[in-house]
Amino acid sequence: MDRSNQHLVAAFAATLRDAREDAGMTQEELAERADVSVRFISFLETGKRQPSLSALAAVSEGLGIPMSKLIVALEERVDLGDNPNPAVRSS
Repeated sequence: MDRSNQHLVAAFAATLRDAREDAGMTQEELAERADVSVRFISFLETGKRQPSLSALAAVSEGLGIPMSKLIVALEERVDLGDNPNPAVRSS
C-alpha cells in the first residue's frame, strides 16, 4: 500500500470511528445494524481493511446516515488537493 493510500485508509478509519461514537454505538451495535462482523468493523476502524463501496454503503446504513456524509467528513479530515495520486486529486 503506497503512502498516500495509507493516509486515506487511516483517515477513513478515524472518520468511521468518530461517526460511530457520535451515533452512540458500540462496534457490536454497528456490526449488527450493518449486517457485517464486529471483526470487520474493527478492521475498518484500525485501517487493517480498506473499505469497498459495498462496505461504505453497509456502514452508512448501519449508522443511519447517507454515504455522502461519511465522504464529506473524510474530505474534511484529508486535504485531497495535495494528494499525489491524480485519480483523487481535486480540480
